[in-house]
Parts: sequence; structure tokens; C-alpha cells
Amino acid sequence: MTDIAATAGSPSTSVLRRTAERHQAVRHSRRVKRLRIVLPMVSGLIAVGLVGVAVLPKLFPIAALAGLSLTADGLVMNSPRLAGHLGEGRRYEVVAERAVQSLLNPSQLSLEGLTADLDMGKGEQVTIEGNQASYDTDTEVLELDGGVSINSSDGSQMSLPGAIVRLRDGTVTGEGAISITSPKGHIRAGGIRVSDGGDIIRLTRGVSITIHPAP
Repeated sequence: MTDIAATAGSPSTSVLRRTAERHQAVRHSRRVKRLRIVLPMVSGLIAVGLVGVAVLPKLFPIAALAGLSLTADGLVMNSPRLAGHLGEGRRYEVVAERAVQSLLNPSQLSLEGLTADLDMGKGEQVTIEGNQASYDTDTEVLELDGGVSINSSDGSQMSLPGAIVRLRDGTVTGEGAISITSPKGHIRAGGIRVSDGGDIIRLTRGVSITIHPAP
């Protein structure tokens, strides 16, 4: 009799399981709501970054527009600059302090002090800045190093130590202290992978999300 009473008075395994599943569903729902608020700013900044890095390789065929000199490092282009249109009346301008093309490996190019200003339409402007970049014209792989920042006129900002951009398949990967902020919130992560031209974004390694309350 004692055993039966004790068993009847304790929660059953199925009840505990349903309670745990309900709590998990609530946590998942809250997480989804947070992501719905913050992720649009992430995808916007990443898409802008992809547009910017796709423009960069166009710098190199315009050697005639830059001051040229031949050094031990290779063919040096001083202050190369490129301006053009992204379509629908939107303009862009890309400037670098210096670009160097290797004489031994002509497909290897390097950039220093890079700034790209992009008109995203509807009055929104984006600036991409990078300290160093290297580009392989054969593999179409762009490596950004020494710190990369993307700033939007809507108050959104993204910074990361560096990134590898594979222009052929439209993927971007980066590791290190990644920070994304906007008036809506703040995201920190240790790794990021962007694929399908910015449609798929995966943040990894210690991801944290802070939501700013609406005014």
C-alpha cells in the first residue's frame, strides 16, 4: 500500500516530458521573435558587403587611371579609384591608398587602405572600409584582413577582423570578434558564414543577441 501511494502522488514521466517540451517550445518562440527583430539588419549589412566586395575586383583593370610605378614589390598603383553605377541610378565609388600587382604572379593583387561608398537607394548610404585585402584573379577569391567595417546611414554597423569572399559561389566566411549593431539591437558572434548571395547567414561560436526596447 505504501508503494502504491508513493507512486500515485509523484508526477508521471509523461507529465514531466510534456512540461519540458512546453518550456522548450516557449524558449524557442522567444528566440524566434528576437531573431525576427534583429536578423533583418544582419542580412541587410551582409548583402551590402557582398555588393561591395563584388565591386572591388573591378579596380584592377583601371591601372591607366592611377599613378603607376615599378618597385621590387611589383607594379604599384597609387590611389586607384573607381566610380560607376549599381543599377537603378545608384552609384558607387571605391578608393584605395595603394594597389600592387605581383610581377612573378600577375594574378595576385593586394590593396591597402580600402574605402567603398555605395548608394543603396531610398536615401540609404553604406561605407565599407578595410585595412588590407588580397585578390586572386584566377580563383576569384578575395581575402580581407586587418579589420573590416560596414557602416550604414540608418545607424547599422558591422565589424569583423577579416573575411574570405569567394566571388564565384557568393560565399563569405569570417572568424573572430564579430559585432553587429543597429538601433534595434546588438549581435556578437565568433564566426559567420554567408551563402546564396546573402540569403543564408549562419552565426556560430558564442552567439549573443541583445534587443533594444522599442521607444
